Amino acid sequence: MQKISSYLYPNRIICNIDLASSPLEWRIVYQRNIKLYKGLTNDIELDIKNAEQKRLDITGLTLNFKLMDQLNQEIADLEVDTTTGIKGIARVSIPADTFDFVDPQFLKYTLYKTENGVETPLYGDTQFGVGGTIDLRAGAWPTALPPIVIKTFLYTDVDGVVAPWPRNFFSEAAQIKEPNQTTETTSLEVEFIPNLLNTTVHVQVTESDVISAGTEWRDIDSFAVTSVDTSLVKTYTTGTHHTSDDIWLRVKYQLPYNTAGKFDKIIVRR
Repeated sequence: MQKISSYLYPNRIICNIDLASSPLEWRIVYQRNIKLYKGLTNDIELDIKNAEQKRLDITGLTLNFKLMDQLNQEIADLEVDTTTGIKGIARVSIPADTFDFVDPQFLKYTLYKTENGVETPLYGDTQFGVGGTIDLRAGAWPTALPPIVIKTFLYTDVDGVVAPWPRNFFSEAAQIKEPNQTTETTSLEVEFIPNLLNTTVHVQVTESDVISAGTEWRDIDSFAVTSVDTSLVKTYTTGTHHTSDDIWLRVKYQLPYNTAGKFDKIIVRR
């Protein structure tokens, strides 16, 4: 029988205030990295000490926890809870959606206090080092698939006519079913971003594994787009608009003679 060991203990950071008289023999030379995970609410415990490495009474202090990416761009500035009931112990909770659009990377953080409008950093070690490093990781929790952005459209002449008008435009194909997908009923949200386009749009799908010139496509929707439209959103559900066997989706439209409308992009969210 396989055995899994789990550990429940706080993700704790030691912070220091007033290092001017810090005894040399007590000095901490570095702050350990902490790990946070995408898709989850991450709680961090802050152990705030004075120069003698004794926990400081933080009642009444206004503390904030600032998160930055590897380029020093701010991700979040969060209030720290100093009312834990334990002397010197504060907590900060980082909501799951904070990292929705942040790739796994080494982040930076700074803990600071605000007093009389003045922001002062707390130290992450006794060498006057401010802040520390966070290892942001993915894979600990299921996440939604990233949206597919369609920007490429190819055209063919209609009925082999030598004149280049009218033209049938076909978008690049978007994969709407992953090879290991287990969910039978899924919903697709397709956002269309037209630019001065005035035509009828056809949304098509296919069950073919490989896209080629001979692939058979079928329409699941058609609708009109006018030159004043700047955004249209459509939702397609398995069993209602398409089947669980459909793998690819594309968009088709015809551009009338001497017109310049187009789609700037189409976003497919799975």
